[in-house]
Amino acid sequence: MRHSIVCAALCSALLVIPGCGTSPPAPISPVVHTETVEAKIEVPVSCIDSMPGTPDFLSDTELLTPPNGSAVDRVWRDHLQRRQWEGKLEALLVACVGVKK
Repeated sequence: MRHSIVCAALCSALLVIPGCGTSPPAPISPVVHTETVEAKIEVPVSCIDSMPGTPDFLSDTELLTPPNGSAVDRVWRDHLQRRQWEGKLEALLVACVGVKK
Protein backbone atom coordinates (compact mmCIF):
# COMPACT_ATOMS: atom_id res chain seq x y z
CA MET A 1 0.00 0.00 0.00
CA ARG A 2 2.85 2.23 0.81
CA HIS A 3 4.27 1.66 -2.64
CA SER A 4 1.05 2.65 -4.29
CA ILE A 5 0.95 5.97 -2.41
CA VAL A 6 4.55 6.71 -3.33
CA CYS A 7 3.88 5.70 -6.92
CA ALA A 8 0.83 7.93 -7.10
CA ALA A 9 2.79 10.85 -5.65
CA LEU A 10 5.60 10.37 -8.15
CA CYS A 11 3.18 10.12 -11.05
CA SER A 12 1.48 13.32 -9.93
CA ALA A 13 4.85 15.08 -9.67
CA LEU A 14 5.86 13.86 -13.09
CA LEU A 15 2.65 15.23 -14.57
CA VAL A 16 3.24 18.70 -13.08
CA ILE A 17 6.91 19.03 -14.01
CA PRO A 18 6.48 18.96 -17.82
CA GLY A 19 3.61 21.49 -17.55
CA CYS A 20 5.87 23.99 -15.77
CA GLY A 21 8.61 23.70 -18.34
CA THR A 22 6.51 24.70 -21.34
CA SER A 23 5.87 28.30 -22.26
CA PRO A 24 2.32 29.61 -22.74
CA PRO A 25 1.07 29.47 -26.31
CA ALA A 26 1.86 32.49 -28.47
CA PRO A 27 -1.11 34.78 -29.13
CA ILE A 28 -2.78 34.06 -32.43
CA SER A 29 -2.75 37.04 -34.74
CA PRO A 30 -6.13 37.89 -36.27
CA VAL A 31 -6.63 37.03 -39.91
CA VAL A 32 -7.58 40.09 -41.95
CA HIS A 33 -9.31 39.47 -45.26
CA THR A 34 -9.81 42.57 -47.40
CA GLU A 35 -12.02 42.41 -50.47
CA THR A 36 -13.25 45.31 -52.59
CA VAL A 37 -16.85 44.98 -53.63
CA GLU A 38 -18.37 47.20 -56.32
CA ALA A 39 -22.06 47.96 -55.88
CA LYS A 40 -24.30 49.95 -58.19
CA ILE A 41 -26.70 52.09 -56.19
CA GLU A 42 -29.27 54.32 -57.85
CA VAL A 43 -28.98 57.88 -56.62
CA PRO A 44 -31.61 60.43 -57.57
CA VAL A 45 -30.10 63.36 -59.40
CA SER A 46 -31.79 66.26 -61.08
CA CYS A 47 -31.91 65.92 -64.84
CA ILE A 48 -32.16 69.65 -65.48
CA ASP A 49 -30.11 72.54 -64.19
CA SER A 50 -32.86 75.13 -63.90
CA MET A 51 -36.40 75.88 -64.97
CA PRO A 52 -36.98 78.51 -67.66
CA GLY A 53 -38.21 81.80 -66.31
CA THR A 54 -41.91 82.61 -66.50
CA PRO A 55 -42.60 85.40 -69.01
CA ASP A 56 -44.48 88.47 -67.89
CA PHE A 57 -48.07 87.79 -68.86
CA LEU A 58 -50.58 90.63 -69.02
CA SER A 59 -52.85 91.20 -66.07
CA ASP A 60 -56.59 91.92 -66.41
CA THR A 61 -56.12 95.65 -65.79
CA GLU A 62 -53.40 95.85 -68.46
CA LEU A 63 -55.71 94.17 -70.95
CA LEU A 64 -58.52 96.64 -70.23
CA THR A 65 -56.34 99.76 -70.69
CA PRO A 66 -54.93 99.81 -74.24
CA PRO A 67 -51.89 102.11 -74.42
CA ASN A 68 -50.50 101.80 -77.97
CA GLY A 69 -52.52 99.03 -79.57
CA SER A 70 -55.67 97.07 -79.25
CA ALA A 71 -56.34 94.49 -76.58
CA VAL A 72 -56.40 91.77 -79.26
CA ASP A 73 -52.78 92.49 -80.23
CA ARG A 74 -51.63 92.26 -76.61
CA VAL A 75 -53.60 89.06 -76.00
CA TRP A 76 -52.00 87.58 -79.13
CA ARG A 77 -48.51 88.59 -77.88
CA ASP A 78 -49.35 87.03 -74.51
CA HIS A 79 -50.52 83.85 -76.24
CA LEU A 80 -47.29 83.57 -78.27
CA GLN A 81 -45.14 84.08 -75.16
CA ARG A 82 -47.10 81.43 -73.29
CA ARG A 83 -46.79 78.95 -76.15
CA GLN A 84 -43.03 79.50 -76.36
CA TRP A 85 -42.65 79.07 -72.59
CA GLU A 86 -44.78 75.89 -72.58
CA GLY A 87 -42.64 74.53 -75.44
CA LYS A 88 -39.48 75.00 -73.35
CA LEU A 89 -41.09 73.27 -70.37
CA GLU A 90 -42.28 70.37 -72.53
CA ALA A 91 -38.80 69.94 -74.03
CA LEU A 92 -37.28 69.79 -70.54
CA LEU A 93 -39.80 67.21 -69.39
CA VAL A 94 -39.26 65.05 -72.47
CA ALA A 95 -35.50 65.18 -71.84
CA CYS A 96 -35.99 64.13 -68.20
CA VAL A 97 -38.25 61.23 -69.13
CA GLY A 98 -35.73 60.14 -71.77
CA VAL A 99 -32.87 60.13 -69.22
CA LYS A 100 -34.71 57.94 -66.70
CA LYS A 101 -35.47 55.14 -69.19
